[in-house]
Formats: sequence, C-alpha cells, structure tokens
Amino acid sequence: MKKVVVLAVLLFACVGSLFAEDKDKRKKKSITDTIFRIDEVSVLEKRKRIDLLGLDVPLRFVPITVSKLSGQMLERKGIVNLEDAVKFLPGIIHKTNQLGAFQRFSIRGQGSALIMIDGMRDERTVSQNVPYGDLSSVESIELIKGPASVLAGHSAMGGVLNIVRKKVTPDFSANARISYGSWEEKRATLGFGGKLAGPLDYRANIHYSTGDGYRRTNANRFSLYGVLGANVGKVGRLEVSGSYADDKYTTEIGAAPTVRYDVYEVGKDAGPFMKSGERHPYADYHEIYNDYANNRMKRKVWDVTARYTHVISENMTLRERFTYFHSDLDYCCVEGLGYRTSEESIYKWYYTSKGKTTYINLDSVVRNKPLNFNPEHKQLSNVLELTGNVETGFVKHHYTLGWSYFAFDFVQYNGYGSDDLWGPGLGAVLALKNPQLVQGWWDSKISAASLKTDRTHAVYLHDVMEFSDQWKVMLSGRVDFYNYKTATAKVLDGKQDYKKENRSEWNKVKTSAFTYRAGVVYFPVPELSFYASASSFFNPVVKFYNPDIMYLDRKGNEFNPDTDGGEVFKPEKGISAEVGGHYTLNEWVDVNASIFYTSRYNVVKSLGDTTVVIDGSTVTKNIQGQVGRGMSKGFDFEIVVRPLPTLRFTTGLSWAEYRLRQIAESGRFSKYKEENKNVRETGVPRTTFYAYADYTIPTGVLKNLSFQLSGNFKDKVFSDIKERIYTPALWLMDAGIYYTIKGHVNLALNINNLFDKEYFEKTTVLGKPRNYQASVSYTF
Repeated sequence: MKKVVVLAVLLFACVGSLFAEDKDKRKKKSITDTIFRIDEVSVLEKRKRIDLLGLDVPLRFVPITVSKLSGQMLERKGIVNLEDAVKFLPGIIHKTNQLGAFQRFSIRGQGSALIMIDGMRDERTVSQNVPYGDLSSVESIELIKGPASVLAGHSAMGGVLNIVRKKVTPDFSANARISYGSWEEKRATLGFGGKLAGPLDYRANIHYSTGDGYRRTNANRFSLYGVLGANVGKVGRLEVSGSYADDKYTTEIGAAPTVRYDVYEVGKDAGPFMKSGERHPYADYHEIYNDYANNRMKRKVWDVTARYTHVISENMTLRERFTYFHSDLDYCCVEGLGYRTSEESIYKWYYTSKGKTTYINLDSVVRNKPLNFNPEHKQLSNVLELTGNVETGFVKHHYTLGWSYFAFDFVQYNGYGSDDLWGPGLGAVLALKNPQLVQGWWDSKISAASLKTDRTHAVYLHDVMEFSDQWKVMLSGRVDFYNYKTATAKVLDGKQDYKKENRSEWNKVKTSAFTYRAGVVYFPVPELSFYASASSFFNPVVKFYNPDIMYLDRKGNEFNPDTDGGEVFKPEKGISAEVGGHYTLNEWVDVNASIFYTSRYNVVKSLGDTTVVIDGSTVTKNIQGQVGRGMSKGFDFEIVVRPLPTLRFTTGLSWAEYRLRQIAESGRFSKYKEENKNVRETGVPRTTFYAYADYTIPTGVLKNLSFQLSGNFKDKVFSDIKERIYTPALWLMDAGIYYTIKGHVNLALNINNLFDKEYFEKTTVLGKPRNYQASVSYTF
C-alpha cells in the first residue's frame, strides 16, 4: 500500500508541475471535442490506414476486414488486461485462461492467434501460451481478420492481433490516473510527452498495479515505456522506443476436480453419484486450494525498437525497423488437483475402466502436477520497406516492397526430473471442505534445457491500385524461407546455463512457402463499398524422423522422409475466400460486415498403429499422415450508430466454426480414420456478441456526465463433443459512470458483472462476481 501512496503522490506532483506551464499553451475543449477524443474507436479511426500494412491509404480501399479499439476506450472502461479488451473486437475470443495467468486467443475459431507489437510478431504467442503485460501504453489494438501470412508470416491462420503503442508528438500532453477496486486492486499510471529539446520529441509511460485478486489470483505489475523521436535533416525521421516490465503472478488451479468416468457409491444401486465430467455434487466451488506458500511465477521483459524513415521523394519513402526483445519467466507451481485412489475397497466410491474397478476418495483432494520451468526468449526482428505511389497510365499504385528477417531463440530450463522436486509439502492432501492451505514446504531445481531456434527471411510486395473512384484492387505476395532447429542439453549446476558439450545434436527443418492476398473493392456510391478477396496461409510442420513411425503423404500413400534430418512433412496450408462491405453515413452510421470460408489442408493426424515385418520380425509402428483437411466458415459484423453527437451505440457479432472435414481415403491405408472427423473444434465458442452504449449529458448542471452500459455474450464452449461436456453460454453486463470536470479531471466508476451472475470460466474455476473499479485522472 505504501508503494501505491508514494506513486500516487508522485503522479499528481508531476502533473501539478506540468499544469503550471503557460496556460496559453493549452486549448479549452468543448463538449463535442471531448466526446470525439473519447470515442476514437468510431468511424474516424476506421478511415485511417492499417498500421501493420504500412500503406498510407484509407482503410476502405483495402479488401481486408479490420476492427480497431482505441486506448481511450480502454481507459474509459478501466481495461488493462488483453483478455478484457478483446471482448470488444468481434472475431477474436479469449480461448484459454490457464492457471489464471497464461493466455491464449483464437481468431475466427482457428488455432492460437498470432499477436504482434507495433507490427513486429511476438513468437512466444505461437510457441507456447504466455502471460501478457498491462495495456497502459497502448494507443490502439488492430484485429486484422482472415489469413494474414502475407502480412505477418507463418501461423497466421485466422488473422493477427496487432498492439500499437503510443507514439511521440511535438504537442505537449500528460495524463495521470489512480484507481481502486474490488479485492484491494490498486493501479497508478502516469504518461506525458511533447517537445524535449531542440528537434527531440518524447513520450513516457509508467504503470504500477497490485492487489489481492479474486480467489487470490492476481498480477502485481510494474512497467515502463518510453519513446524518443527527432527529425534527421530535412528528409529523415528517427524514433527509438523501449519498454521494461517486472510482473509477479499467483496462479489458479480451480476447485474440486471432475473425473473422466462415472463414479458410483459403494453398496448403492442408484445411478452414478457423479457422472463423467460432472462437478462434485458436495463441493463448494468458491473454495480455494492454491499453494500460495510455495508457488512462484515471475516475469521480466524488456525490448528496444529503432525506426528510421527517409523520404526519398514526394512519392517514395524508405523505412527501416529494428526490434530486440528479451523475456525471462521463473515458474514453479502446483498445476492441478486430483483424488486419492486405490485398488483396495478402502474408499466410499468407485469407478470402472476397461473392466477394472478403482476406488476413489471424494472427501479430500490432492495437490499434484508440480511443475518447474524457466523459459527464456530472445527475439530479433528487422524490416526494410520501400513504399510510395506511382502511376501507370490511368492506374495509381500505392505499393510497399519489403524484406524482413526474424530470429527467435527459445531456451526452456526444465525441472522435470525425479530428483528436481523435494520437500514434505509435495502431494499434500487437503480436506474437501475448510482445507488447510499451508501443508509444508517444497522446493525445486532445474536439470535440463530444451532449445529451439528459428530464422525466417521473407520478401513481399503489396500493391493497392486505384483504377477509378469506384474500383480499387489489392495484390500482395510474399515468400518466406523458414529454418528451425531444436536440441536438448543437460544442466549440471541447477542454474540457467549449459555448456555446448552437454548439448545434443541439432534436429533441423527447412521449408519455404508462397502466400498471397488478392481482392477488389467497389464503391457504387462514396458512402458504400463492397469487397471480395482470396488469401492463403502456411504453418511449418516441425516434426523429425522417427523409425517407429510410418509416414503418409497428403494422398494417404506411404513415403520415406529424409532420415538424416530435414523436412518430414510439407507445411500445413490453407486458402480463404471472403466477401464484405462497409457503409458510412457522415458521423452517424458506420457498418462493417463480412462472410468467409477457409479450406485447410496438409493437416498431420495420428491414425493409430499398424504392424510391419522387417527382416523377419514383426514391428508395431504408429501411423502419422498429412491427410487431414479442415474447413472454417462464418461471418462477423460491427455497427456504430450516433443518433446524437453525445450518444453512441456499438454492437458486434461473430459466428465461426472449424471442423476437420475429411481424411484422405486413397492409398493403401485408407481404412484408418480420425475419430474427430467432422466434429467441430472444442475450446472455442461458435458465437460471440457485444453491445455498448454511451451517453453524455450535453448541457445543464450535469453537463459532461456520461453513462455507459455494455453486454458480452459467449456461446457454450465444449470440452468434449462426444460426451456433451461444455461450459454453458454466458451473457454478462457491465456499467460505468464517467464525469469530466472542466475538460481535464475525469472521475470514473466501472461495475463489472452488474447483476452478479455466478458462472464458470472453466470447468472448476468460478468467474468473477460483481466487482468495481473507481478512478480519478487528470488529462491535458
């Protein structure tokens, strides 16, 4: 608490000194100015270019579906977590909230979303799920929908989420905000920028938050972000930015676990006491079993970026971007709960599996799955682009010719060995009701390391062509050259380091792929446009030769891969078709809608076992084939309506479904089938919907008092289609009050889960009940 008080005093002391500057440097904003500053997610944002595309053309000229969310709206609703922000971006969902801190997202129902920061891919988001920091330095969030390999490289099946951080401007601005909320959550943020000295502009942001968290699951965060920018001569511009974050998390392992089988009570002939996948009927799911005394999860991240822009001529610009990123996570936690079992009839309940009876104790739970790993990520990205305009006859071209290089080094130090965990607190047994959470100490060390690296070179060309006021065409192509290798190493002293002589030989995969996007936009009238596009994506398949596996190609025919290393399977690929439209009527109405269909092929599936005769001996081999073909289809739309300058309604709907449609049936092994064929994807809802209303009183005693109401719907989420096990559909509503005093002081109160609905985030993890956040901020 002392840290927060000291930081709060510092924040307002800084703002007070800034406020003492010459008043003539500040403009007094009208109510209309204030409204449009707050609502940057409106049509004004949609007319800007896509930051990721790098072309200075109106967004409506491009046959791509994009949703944008402004930093002002995040601040207005008190959002600092990415999983809360995406609720207002139709087409992306928060897929997983593992252990309360690790996050995964899915775009249009496909895979794990690729997330980028300032247009540079964050490879951690496709290599494993990671905790994300706060959004205090974010200017906007872009959701580019549809296959985006032509923009971002591999693993961009459903699209990409691009987090755009605040830039420097020569105009002075400053903001300070402190807030207090449920479960003792306290936040403080300070941001300011403007002209520093001579040609040098700057922007800085500091954020700190702490609290107990619901179910004692929280994130204590500290982050710094800064940018320096200056004109270099008459034709150059250099900007250097950097950030640092030091976060500490607690984890969430849920309450009483489910069981995979029907459980019966001994001596009773009634039906199951607890059906497969059903929650414990006697358990209190408000109960907490986390091992706070021994768990630890700490993350430190820093990055530095340099951008240089050189204006060659009025119609040609050269851009260079370089980024280095480093992340280090220290993780050691109990990850699950279980029940004690026995082959003897010593417990009150039992289940049967494969003809064998197992007795189970449902009166207590056991902490299990303690896991210790320390992943370290190093990432280097470099992008060189030549962009500009040129005319060929009556056609005007807006082009970007680029080259990118990406290097990612990932070392995960593991404590998975039998001697890496010790102490009397391991495997602690807790009473189902009123558990004693502290059950002795335990500790861990690391003994091995998993090493992964990938290097990607890519060249690409984007061209948006204006044939007339009515017709625009986009053609984009990209070639990626992907190199991946992996190895293991022994760690001798328990520290995050290894010697080269203790490392195994590298396993390597090299592959390449061409991806594209082509589309046309038609404007029957200036306010209305329709577009159609086709695009492709690719995902490298990083599997290595194993003599115990039989390999099938995409047609189901057996083949022998390179046994000396190299590519085993071709990249997974897909193509997508999309049609959509935009309608804008001044500032009153803005509509965006799209329909899509994606075909996915070269999907690797495990198809069971077979026996073969080798040198007179019968050998069992597992069959793996690149025979899977999937499809996803769906639609999404967003509508913004402003019937009054002080009233805005926004709504967004998304429906998407992915299924593995078929397995190649030609070839010798066509009899092997995939159990999940034609079954839709688990872990993601098909339908999501949000609605948001915001009204500001324009005149009178309550002038500048705003009211907001929002609702979010998420369809049921299956964890097992066959057994019909799912988390029910959910509709939650939030509300807020926002009051601006003299255009500078803002008072806000946000209430989440307004009607205090009880629901489950996951099978055994309760969602947050009604909670609030109150804040005061100063902006000028």
